[in-house]
Amino acid sequence: MANIAMVLKRVEAERSALPDSTVELLRAASEGCERIRNIVKDLSTFSRGGSEVVEHVDVEGVLDLSIRMAEHLTLSRARVVRDYAQVGPVRANRTQLGQVFLNLLINAAQAIEEGNAEINEIRVSTCEREGDVVVTVDDTGDGMEPAVLSRIFVPFFTTKAQEGTGLGLSVCHGIMTQLGGEIAVESTPGEGSTFRVRLPRC
Repeated sequence: MANIAMVLKRVEAERSALPDSTVELLRAASEGCERIRNIVKDLSTFSRGGSEVVEHVDVEGVLDLSIRMAEHLTLSRARVVRDYAQVGPVRANRTQLGQVFLNLLINAAQAIEEGNAEINEIRVSTCEREGDVVVTVDDTGDGMEPAVLSRIFVPFFTTKAQEGTGLGLSVCHGIMTQLGGEIAVESTPGEGSTFRVRLPRC
């Protein structure tokens, strides 16, 4: 990043004869490095703390971090809309909760074809209901047939033949059960899916 910044500074100060397109490539490289730096920073946050550490967790903070982590997939597919209500903290493991949210965001993005980000949406919302905190992830993707919907939490079941392991949602289900919460889904073919995560409020 320092090398790119130095080159840009010299180019701009000396009004170099480099084509504008080359200068724009340098700027794009600089922005790309900045995003990588932020991703690495976020990854280090995710990796902190043992799997047994349970604490009071700010749900919105973990959601925002997960949204940034999923940007490489969501940017070209949908607008991510935050619809947060004021909710209290939950008692959970921060890393595991982030894993659940990141998995749901990645699944939502992968359910939407690339190229129509302006007309598609992934909505992330929070609310309190009957003493629990509920996080909802809605997408305008392909949706799921009933036969698929009934098996999505089954280990090793996947519709992604080339890249899926079929463990993501089953792991999420296990994490939520361990934390005393639950995860549920509704989906309509051609209309998208809605995942709800319910956690006991502190």
